[in-house]
Amino acid sequence: MKPTPPTPGQQPTPAKPKRKPLNPQALVSKFWSKYHSKAPGKVTSIFPQSLYESLLTDADSSYPKSRNAAQSYEDAAKECRARVRAIVRECERTNAKFSDPDFDIETDFSSYQDNCLNGLMGRRFEEDSSDDEPASSERGPNIQRMKKYRNTRKKDDELEDDKPDINKNNLQRRMFNGRDYGSRYSRPGSVHRIPWIFENPQFTVGGFSSTDIKQGAGGDCWWLAALATIAHRKDLMKKICVAKDEECGVYGFVFNRDGEWISTVVDDNLYLKHKDFGEDTEVYDATGKKARLYKTQKQTGSESLYFAKCEDPNETWLPLLEKAFAKVHGDYHALDGGWSGTAVEDLTGGVNTVVAGNRVLRKERLWREMLGSDGEDGEFVFGLSAGGPGEDHNNGIVLRHAYSILKVAEVEDEDGNKVRLVKIRNPWGQKSEDGHGEWHGPWSDGSKQWTPHMIRKLQHQFGDDGIFWMSFSDMLDNFKWMYRTRLFDERWTVAQQWTSVSISWLTGYLKKKFIIEVKEEGMVVIVLSQLDERYFKDLKGQYEFVLHFLLKTADDKTPICSVRPAHKWDRRSINCEVELEPGTYEVIPKITAERYYWLPTVQKMVKMGADSNPQKLRQIGLQYDLAHAKGGIVDEDEALRKKKELEKKKKLKGKKQEKKKKQMAEAMASMEAAMVQMRNEYNRSLNEKDTEKEKSKKEKEKEKEEPTSKEEDEEEPSKKEDDTAAKLDKAPPGFWPEDSSKSDLQVSTLSETPTEPKGDPSSVDTSQETESKGRGSADSSDLTTKYSSANRRGPPSLANSPIPSRDHSLQHSRRTTMQSIDTNPVFTPPTEPTSESDFDSSDSASVSSSEPDDSSSSSDDDMLPTSLFPRLKQKKKQPWNAVCVIGLRVYAQHAGIKVRLADQRGDEATELVPPKGSPASFVS
Repeated sequence: MKPTPPTPGQQPTPAKPKRKPLNPQALVSKFWSKYHSKAPGKVTSIFPQSLYESLLTDADSSYPKSRNAAQSYEDAAKECRARVRAIVRECERTNAKFSDPDFDIETDFSSYQDNCLNGLMGRRFEEDSSDDEPASSERGPNIQRMKKYRNTRKKDDELEDDKPDINKNNLQRRMFNGRDYGSRYSRPGSVHRIPWIFENPQFTVGGFSSTDIKQGAGGDCWWLAALATIAHRKDLMKKICVAKDEECGVYGFVFNRDGEWISTVVDDNLYLKHKDFGEDTEVYDATGKKARLYKTQKQTGSESLYFAKCEDPNETWLPLLEKAFAKVHGDYHALDGGWSGTAVEDLTGGVNTVVAGNRVLRKERLWREMLGSDGEDGEFVFGLSAGGPGEDHNNGIVLRHAYSILKVAEVEDEDGNKVRLVKIRNPWGQKSEDGHGEWHGPWSDGSKQWTPHMIRKLQHQFGDDGIFWMSFSDMLDNFKWMYRTRLFDERWTVAQQWTSVSISWLTGYLKKKFIIEVKEEGMVVIVLSQLDERYFKDLKGQYEFVLHFLLKTADDKTPICSVRPAHKWDRRSINCEVELEPGTYEVIPKITAERYYWLPTVQKMVKMGADSNPQKLRQIGLQYDLAHAKGGIVDEDEALRKKKELEKKKKLKGKKQEKKKKQMAEAMASMEAAMVQMRNEYNRSLNEKDTEKEKSKKEKEKEKEEPTSKEEDEEEPSKKEDDTAAKLDKAPPGFWPEDSSKSDLQVSTLSETPTEPKGDPSSVDTSQETESKGRGSADSSDLTTKYSSANRRGPPSLANSPIPSRDHSLQHSRRTTMQSIDTNPVFTPPTEPTSESDFDSSDSASVSSSEPDDSSSSSDDDMLPTSLFPRLKQKKKQPWNAVCVIGLRVYAQHAGIKVRLADQRGDEATELVPPKGSPASFVS
């Protein structure tokens, strides 16, 4: 098809220049230059830092001091007790029960805000969630969710008449156990206080026990399994439940967060399953009998609670503890999905290690550690997680579900053979409707291994209570992961250091490293961790990180240990336990990053939350800012403020320079105008004198009667010119403006050049007059050009500026030029000063070099064969910008241990051999 010719009078469109094709290496390099962010950084403050001047403290992160491992707990417990006492005094003063203003579930529920139930985007609860794994997008497609979504038709109005009408985004979110922003999950029926719900409420009945625990509608079996693991340890449970006043309805608890203990208080309002009587429909009940019966059947006792509950109908410690844990994390939805090992860390302050059941090297060593965990002073706590092939269960064990280890025993049977058995509990507290949840193999309830002798020896009772026994070998074979948590007391010392690092798409060791100074020989526990993102779940962003690290001495290349996670889903922390001698050691991190493009960025969530749910954004935004306020983490908000101040100073400096240049230009222009005016006045006075002299001479000539000869008439003009030139030569050197840009020799030469006086038109030939006018105008333009260029370039050299000859044209130049300037003056403004004191050229150079070249920023998609890679319309992806906040904690059984940050040297980095691990990647 021929191009349309342009219409008459229309400018033809210029053809676009063909881009020069790039070689393959240039294309790859250009791709990576655009793929990575030019300004990597992490959102460290949801709100301006000025709002938190009274809340946040920036500790000195250069050399953190070590302290006793129990000191943080004592500080948090002391604060919690003081808060409870203050609340009780206020309740006595006002004669009112305590109502928690920070987690007021009663008002939140009645106003249908549900900020205490759901996250920032309002997700509901799913009653049958598989909650042993994190509820994040990292696990991939879930077959159960896919089938459930496909089979859900008219119930949710998503599929009608067997015609699929599925929103792609919703399907993707539900297939992946990620953030489901829908509202298809059930909602609690009502909210009431403990005295209204329970007939004889008691915080504990017979003490804490793992048999008390029953899971509710929440997806927190991972947390309940951890709680059941430590429930038989009275010393650990008393450390969590610090203070209470049941009459005022206030309860104080402490939890561990990012290596530090925190405290919180809650009131005694709880969620119930059923709505209040007559809420949906009006019911005639004059005597109130129906309402009392309804309350007794559906809103009384532990079974009426919506979330976790105790087995005893009047016991209250579990729902209150669960409420406190939900409060510190923002809402109940934040507890949906997790690992029981991290839950034990949150409840005890210990350090969790994930052990793969099929990788245990020395089973005897593991068994000895498990045997020592039964006592009150045991240093380990163990939990289990089921995994493996299949969708739901394996021989009765529910997959993707957490279990707790209650007891281990080594007993002899009737034949004298030693048997190693493990007592395990399902946090459901009972079997499921299809009979699953408990082990169906050897040593299960009713199996042939349970002889009267073994029943008496182990004091076991059969029943649907979620408790069963397994052999030690069967446990390792059927549970994929074991969680071993080491506990710390006042005998341990801890030091920690936090920092933020930018993670490249290419995997490798980081430039930053941690330096550990050990004073005494002994056991040292080293923990590399990330921030606990559960506290700000909806603001975690698109990136997931997997941690590795290398431990070596400062003066030895050989690594002492190389640590990586047992599986990539347990991302929060990794650790190693090692015996170290006194000396200096280095911990060198290696972090891989994965990006999930369909998840919202922090910026997008802030914008959405500010409009749709500002109250919830304020709540989790505060948690986000508090987490990022640790010493050593780069404060992006403060860095941005300093950058703006620097740019402001730079701009102000530029304005001052521009003002100075403008003033100089105005001064030069006024000086030029004054010089030109002086020169014109001087020429005017000379012309007037010449006119008078010529007039007097003519009068004298007329008086003479004798005629003059023709030769004398011809010689007269030349004499007049010589007289005028002689007068002009009397002007001192440097008097003329152009003399200031000439050398002394040039000035003296030009000052001797004669200038033609204003003669009589009648005595001058016409052709000669025309020629002189033409030469005069030409000389005027030449002189003006030279004058302007002299101002721009400075004084010319003598070699480049020859001395003008004393010819007839130069004799006319000076006065004729001034006449031309007087008629139509031409001024050349002075250029920018070249002095370094007047102008800093480095500023402009740096700005110009930092600006991207638009001409080279065009896409390279045109270079690719479109037949092989068809173009698809999709959103433009943001550049790679992965920033991870990491912290190193070191526990030792002696004082004086120190941790600090340092940078890797180039020669040190080349000596490192990275451990095997997954490269950074993204999921599209």
